[in-house]
Amino acid sequence: MAAEGEALVVVTPTGDLILNVSQEEGGTRFSYRVDSKALRASSRYFENLFSDRFSEGQQLSEALAALNLAEHSSLEDAPVDALPRITIVNVGRTSASSTENLFADFLRAVHGQDLSTATPPVSNLANLAVVADRFDATETLSQYVRKKKYGALLDARTSKGKISTGMTEERVRQKLLVGLLFDHAPWVTRYSKHLILRDSSQWQPGIEEDHTKPLWWNLPDGVEDELIQRREYILETINSLQSQFLKLYTSGERQCKLGYDTSIQCDSFQLGEIIKFFTRLGTLRLQGTIYDSTEPTYYTGDIERLLESLRQCSSYQVDRNHMHCGLRARILPLVDLLQNQLCLDTTSLDIGLCLECWKNNRPTYAWSAAKRPVMWAHPRSLTGNRMISKGHHRSPSSCLSRHIVVRGLFMATERDWTARDIY
Repeated sequence: MAAEGEALVVVTPTGDLILNVSQEEGGTRFSYRVDSKALRASSRYFENLFSDRFSEGQQLSEALAALNLAEHSSLEDAPVDALPRITIVNVGRTSASSTENLFADFLRAVHGQDLSTATPPVSNLANLAVVADRFDATETLSQYVRKKKYGALLDARTSKGKISTGMTEERVRQKLLVGLLFDHAPWVTRYSKHLILRDSSQWQPGIEEDHTKPLWWNLPDGVEDELIQRREYILETINSLQSQFLKLYTSGERQCKLGYDTSIQCDSFQLGEIIKFFTRLGTLRLQGTIYDSTEPTYYTGDIERLLESLRQCSSYQVDRNHMHCGLRARILPLVDLLQNQLCLDTTSLDIGLCLECWKNNRPTYAWSAAKRPVMWAHPRSLTGNRMISKGHHRSPSSCLSRHIVVRGLFMATERDWTARDIY
């Protein structure tokens, strides 16, 4: 029989061990009858805990040896009170209000049984991933989740895997964590790109890390810092596009190529329009250098929306002879190049995290580990842009080299955007 007042979850009736589990010392305790061999085979945490190196393992061995001497025809007939018990505190940083059902599902998966819900929602899978990570059983749970095809079933519910524009950041982070810990690569790439482009409430100035929040709010294994760094490099790249045209039109070098007497006036007119456009957009601030006490700031909004804003630049001309002069004709092809990489709807996913490269080639692949290229120069024709997008259809073995090409654009310390034959 179970101890008086104890709620016992029988994961397997032939289990040889009772786990007493609570989220914190002195917290509500839940008990589970489990098979110690299944736990050891599925979890490096339990494999170590039940070894002779720890007192729990020694006690378990002694208790099971004593139990075998008792007069019971099978473990199923053995009274619960006679089974060895081990106490577990803390199942991981989850969002579950109670650990009873969550830990029971974890144990069911470890024992190869069905979960309490046929197709668990994303939040359940994310909490399950946290528990699996806590007990070093992600490999076993990953195989289990793939076998059950939970990722495919959830994608089928959301318009064939497309990202909903109304998806909360928490749901995005939950899917990303599930992808990372359960080896579901499409979710890793798709939702890491979503976070990079949309920004995160966790990355705002003055926000400190909260270790009481669920694990997906601080993605493990260096992923959180990698995503932050990628976003910063992307913002720097977009800013360099703006800076390039300001530099050109203030350099004194003739930008109008018509050769008319009005070319000087055309350049002055376009410089004024460029400054007005960027200032009105909120991406440029005119600041004196005699005394500058301004704190550095950066864009905290949606990068896709920022690119769309750049597309709104006017096509004003100084007169009718200068129909193709000015910013608009020159910047739109460059915005197209960036948008090819920085749009959630495109098939180009290189700015998102490639799970295969992250796991197997991180020193070469990670932006946070790479040395910044000195210069990136725009190709002399738009075929260069198309080559980047076509690369996505190559064999998987070539994906690392393609990622590095895209990374070179965004990580370069300097960029030359103005190849003369693109406008």
